[in-house]
Formats: sequence, structure tokens, C-alpha cells
Amino acid sequence: MTTGLATDRILLLAGVAAGLLFFIIPTIEVFRRPGFNIERHAISVLSLGEGGWIMKAIFITCGLLTLMCALGIYMELARGRGGLVAPLLIGAYGAGLLLAGFFDAPAGLGFPPGTPDDQAPVMTTTAILHSVGFMAAFSALIVACFVFALHFLHEQQTGWAVVSLVSGLALPTLIGLGMSMIVAPGIAFYWAAMLGWLWLGTTVVLLPQSS
Repeated sequence: MTTGLATDRILLLAGVAAGLLFFIIPTIEVFRRPGFNIERHAISVLSLGEGGWIMKAIFITCGLLTLMCALGIYMELARGRGGLVAPLLIGAYGAGLLLAGFFDAPAGLGFPPGTPDDQAPVMTTTAILHSVGFMAAFSALIVACFVFALHFLHEQQTGWAVVSLVSGLALPTLIGLGMSMIVAPGIAFYWAAMLGWLWLGTTVVLLPQSS
């Protein structure tokens, strides 16, 4: 394997590393942090209060790793079809994670400890910027699912094309179910995040075989 190809693979695998990191640490924090209730609270509020620096570090680290992954996708697709759209979307996903890490989620619903249980999330400027980062990240990831579905379909990898299409439909469905309270918001957002990382990690592993 040439040095260039090895570098591409390392950059792509940064996306796998980000997914593993985002799954392991926040899942531990869900059970470790006093007052956190996965049914009421989105995992992003783990960035608040004592110990919140851990979740902030996860957002920022995973954002940087995802930007590295986007560069790897660009270098991989540059050898074949794919253009700039796919890596730009994954790059936007990484940028959204960075924004969510630098700006705190809104406090409310009893978290962090000391916040009244009946207090609605307080949308300060910082909280609004956090929400913008969240929406930008997930919007980019959802569109990326459809773009990669077309890529894998063109490369005659029909199975993963279908999985990418289904993932692109499932992500906004989960978010919508959480926002409408049909499913407990924290649970819906948690599974949306994990589905997104699972899809991205598998996609970048399969990508070298398709380009």
C-alpha cells in the first residue's frame, strides 16, 4: 500500500474512531451523572454542570476527527466518482459537532442538578448556537446518507445503497418522534446519534471497496 493510500485509510478511520468515542463515553456519562434522565434529557446537556467538560471534549474531539474523515472521503472519491458534495456534507457534520461543543446546551427540566424540574430549557444565545450546531450537523448527515446511497447504487453495491437510504429516512423520523414527544426525546435523540455514527463508520470502511 502506498503512503498516499495509507494516509487516506487513516483519515477515513478517524470517522470510525469518532463514532466509537461518541458511543462509549456519553453512554457511560448517561449512567454516571447525577440527575440525568435519558427519557427527559438529550445527551448534549451532559456538557452542563460539574463534569460537563467531558461531554464538551467529546463534541470537539469527535468534530475534529469527523473533519479528518471528510478529508479522507474527499481523497478517496477524488480517484473516482463523488465530487465534493459527500465530503463537504461530512465536513459540515463535523463543524456542527464543534459548534455544539463550544456552546452549551440549554439548562432545564431539572438538569444540571439545582435546575427546577419544571423549568423549560432556557434558550440563551449560547444555547441557540448549540442548537444551530446540532441542527446543522444532523441535516448534513441526513443529506449525506442520500448522497452516499446514490454513490453505492452507481458502484453496484445495492445493499449498502439501500441501508444508506433507510438511514437517511430513519434519522429525521427519530428526531421528529422525539420533538413531538411521541417517543421520549432523550431516547429518540440518543438512538438518532448512534444510528448516524454506525452508518458513517460502516460507510467509510466500505468506501475504499467502492471507489
